Amino acid sequence: MSFVRKWLVGIAAILITVYILHFLPPTFRISWSVWWGAVVFVPILAITNALIGTILRLASAPISCLTLGLFGFVINALVFWIAGVETGAKMGFLAAMVGSVLYTVVSTPLNSLLKERK
Repeated sequence: MSFVRKWLVGIAAILITVYILHFLPPTFRISWSVWWGAVVFVPILAITNALIGTILRLASAPISCLTLGLFGFVINALVFWIAGVETGAKMGFLAAMVGSVLYTVVSTPLNSLLKERK
């Protein structure tokens, strides 16, 4: 049940993110050519982040140290963009950068609201 709940929260977060990005200039917009793209985006993002994101973070550790961790935004945007390309999203790198930050800002409170109590 936890997987389904996390998936639904992720779908809600990406839909809210895309909705908010439509108020920004066209450079920052994200859209899918198929209706199920946002639904598939969440697990693809998780898999891409686990596989490719880990490798990129390890390879860019010296750059991250030099930039005091700010290079992590670039890595997150790259992983977000790769997941978007895999699901048929139309977005540029700037849209991926803003979208990845906004997705984190939206999904964190949603996940904390539905956190399982122990």
